Amino acid sequence: MSNVLKILVILVTLLLTWRLSYSVTYKLTNVNCASHNKSWVTINECRLKAVSRNRTVFNFNATFHHPTNDIVMNYRFLKRESGYKPWLYKRNIDGCRFLKKPYDILTILIYIVYKDFSNINHTCPLYVNILIRGMYLTTQIKAIPYPSGEYMLQVNWIFYRKIQFVTNVSYEFIENLL
Repeated sequence: MSNVLKILVILVTLLLTWRLSYSVTYKLTNVNCASHNKSWVTINECRLKAVSRNRTVFNFNATFHHPTNDIVMNYRFLKRESGYKPWLYKRNIDGCRFLKKPYDILTILIYIVYKDFSNINHTCPLYVNILIRGMYLTTQIKAIPYPSGEYMLQVNWIFYRKIQFVTNVSYEFIENLL
């Protein structure tokens, strides 16, 4: 009897997992990039492109004019409720240390989203062109539960203790459980 119960629990879990994967929708809605020091970083491209009704891809191209060994990513998640409000996460991550050995779970989740679309596959120093081509959000990235709504990931890229550029990526998350 216990084997039948175990099989039933496994089947129900698989059915719920399969059902939930199709009830989650992500869509990139807006992106803004700004260079604060054009002698260090020039942003050549930072835009969204609608590929289909349900898919928008992100393209990013930045030129680092000088090699950098000191990168701090200051990022936070914002939720839109009568304007964007701080929501849940705010982190400072040592970028070079993270590229050598990932150590922060939330940053690892963000890195997994764009690593297949990017040329950031080496450790510091970072230099020349940094590219992200055709990045889109899939339902497989939902690893942490959070409510439906509009969100923004704001990242301040700090080289040698000075903000060099800022990227703001807005997306919509909808979870229909019906």
